Amino acid sequence: MAVYTTLAAVDLGSNSFHLQVARAVGDQIYPLDSLREPIRLGAGLTRDKRLDEESQQRAL
Repeated sequence: MAVYTTLAAVDLGSNSFHLQVARAVGDQIYPLDSLREPIRLGAGLTRDKRLDEESQQRAL
């Protein structure tokens, strides 16, 4: 029986959210799934450089 580890990498940028899920078996990595969602966080930046409520909700 093969021993494996499931891994996830998250990239939350100012315009989009990326998620990569993979399985590591030995020294090999096999992609399982990925997701990309536009979130446009930078569009909700206030004058005092805080995210408005709508942008925060998009990120969640």
